[in-house]
Amino acid sequence: MPEPALCEEVLIVEGLHCGSCAAAVEARLRRQPGVIEAAVNFAADSAMLKWDSHHTDLSRLQQAVARLGYRLRDPSDIESSARDSDQTRKRLQWRLAVSLVFGMWSMMPALLVYLAPLGIVETSAVRPLAIASGLFALPVIVYSGSHFYRVGWRTLRVGVPGLDTLISVAVAAACLVSVWRLATGHVDVYFDAAVMLITFQLVARLIDGSVRRRAAEVVRGYLRQAPETVTLVNNDGSLQTLPANEVGVAQRIRLVAGQPLALDGQIVSGSGLVDMAMLSGEHEPQRVKAGDELLAGCQLIDGELELKVAAGVGQRRIDSLARSVRGLLSRKTALQRLSDQMARLLLPIIVVAAGICVVVALTQGLTIDQALIRGLAVLIIACPCALSLAIPLVVVLGHTRMVESGVIFRDPAALETAANTRVVIFDKTGTLTTDTPSLSAIVPSHRPQKEQQQALLQLAIDALDGTSHPVAKGLAKAGTASTKAALGERHSFPGRGTQWQHGDTRVLAGRGDWLREQGIKVPALEDGGMMVHLASDTHYLGHLRFEETLRDEAVSTVQQLQQTGQVIYLLSGDTRASCLAQAQRLGIPTERVVAGVTPEGKHRFVETLERHHGVAFVGDGMNDGLALAAAKLGIAIGTASATARAAAAVYLPDGLAAVPDTLHMARRARRLMRQNLAWALGYNALALPLAMAGWVQPVIAAIAMTLSSLCVLLNSLRMRTPTHRHTPQPVDQPPRRQQPSQTPQQSGCPQQQ
Repeated sequence: MPEPALCEEVLIVEGLHCGSCAAAVEARLRRQPGVIEAAVNFAADSAMLKWDSHHTDLSRLQQAVARLGYRLRDPSDIESSARDSDQTRKRLQWRLAVSLVFGMWSMMPALLVYLAPLGIVETSAVRPLAIASGLFALPVIVYSGSHFYRVGWRTLRVGVPGLDTLISVAVAAACLVSVWRLATGHVDVYFDAAVMLITFQLVARLIDGSVRRRAAEVVRGYLRQAPETVTLVNNDGSLQTLPANEVGVAQRIRLVAGQPLALDGQIVSGSGLVDMAMLSGEHEPQRVKAGDELLAGCQLIDGELELKVAAGVGQRRIDSLARSVRGLLSRKTALQRLSDQMARLLLPIIVVAAGICVVVALTQGLTIDQALIRGLAVLIIACPCALSLAIPLVVVLGHTRMVESGVIFRDPAALETAANTRVVIFDKTGTLTTDTPSLSAIVPSHRPQKEQQQALLQLAIDALDGTSHPVAKGLAKAGTASTKAALGERHSFPGRGTQWQHGDTRVLAGRGDWLREQGIKVPALEDGGMMVHLASDTHYLGHLRFEETLRDEAVSTVQQLQQTGQVIYLLSGDTRASCLAQAQRLGIPTERVVAGVTPEGKHRFVETLERHHGVAFVGDGMNDGLALAAAKLGIAIGTASATARAAAAVYLPDGLAAVPDTLHMARRARRLMRQNLAWALGYNALALPLAMAGWVQPVIAAIAMTLSSLCVLLNSLRMRTPTHRHTPQPVDQPPRRQQPSQTPQQSGCPQQQ
């Protein structure tokens, strides 16, 4: 028997409208021969599949899903998926508009019918009003509600009926009973109850839809970090611009200064300075040469390179990150899973209870129409509208206040889980620090007198002004308002230094080893990218040291979090020496500093800590995407890349200072969600027995169902009222991942290559 050939993929699912749709697709996939595992997530529009290629293939699975009315697509076709998602949202908006307009006209005559026993309406006008209510309800029932009937039928076909099935049954029952009552000479109709069911559910679908496209935005953001075109080097040496997906492995491409790399590759010739911060988190641009490997998404700052393609579109490291992030975003939180389980359990209970109610009423001697009215009341009053609105309402109604406070929640799951956050992990480069290094020391070759220091600084400004050298910004910041760079001719040597010619004077500014190659006697000092040596002609003049610049609010933010009992970690792809230096300034213990980790290493570290405590990860770069998506509370700050913002559950446009308030407001929102959920379940537990006993008429059931949703709304409005911040008690320290003497490998995180 051949060994199973396992295939695993994360695909886009088109046509999902609700959790019931996702359940139907998942059930259909699980029943296919060869499928080992299938998980479909409505919030992320994704399906995580694992199958044996000996028994099935992707095309067969796509056909099986297509027969149900949905589509499976590869993530590379995500642009088409986004367009389809927008069209679906527009159709829902039109359905809601029709439901609101005609629903109002349907409810107005229905209200007069209800008030007829009080003598407000002439007896002769009651029947025409009842008929008018039904006629005005027709567009809502036929057009606006068709969405629910279609999905309800699909889920029923695969044996996983959900909320759409219940809504369809309730609407059909309300209409049939109403027609039956009119045909038998009665005037009490329930078209308005059907209208309210459809309208409330359309509102809920639109609210959920506003966050459903998040996973697609994340993947698009990752893939857009790499350009869509490359410069191909043909065999005859000519250059040709082609789409990146048309270039294969082993072909050669050219990269010039200022361009991002579109494909993974190995340098064949040339040298340069490459910014890898978005991929690795290293704050210093890296010098590269022939034989080095580069990943798509990095950017060439200086120089020119020719590379041999090592991985094409779909197989690049950046593609792997995109697939991993989509999978992580497909997870459901505990509260979401609990809500789904309760809804699924409640739906069959309601249908069975309605059937039992009809049978019991008939055995008690009631007529068939009276028994049906009692069953209809059960269906309507127990319809879990409040349950479906409990979580989305808190998100929407609290959004304005959060934005006013400089906090944008992109994912409702963040609101549910942030209350348990007790560990905050900070990325270093770009998150706690800025992209402008600070001048820390000016060391002339002779005695460091003030005049000599100022002259050396001015010479460095003259030599490096307008160049792409990483410390050029720091020099501009170090100079005074009156400091101006002198004119002259500058020649850059990528990754090594700059030569400035001013009259008869030649100044060299750059790495120590480069100056030595020019015949300059440079002292044996610890050299690095954050140190600039200067020489004039053949004379060594001294060096300037630079260090990373902490953001103004970094220290106070860390202190505030520590005062509220949060445990702080520093996690970075940069060197350990650089991380320890900043940790000391921030007051973070050395045992909570983890350096030299890859994006996958950050992901594993976050997942390990989450086994013990709720974790918030604060980052800004593409290399933080996996960790931002993996953390229960991923936070991207104002200067973050578009990819990091999309992968994070929370975006702080005003920067680090808003992190403490973010945790506070998220805890409050989660508390309100739990209260809403408890109220919705409590309402159903109380209302269902009353309706079964015949104490509630369908019209009262519709009103009670509406009032239940209004109670959830009013409780959600509390999100906008100010409260005193609660300070959590300090927690036990999470397991220490890395002692000062440990390497990243010893602490469970791989060393950055």
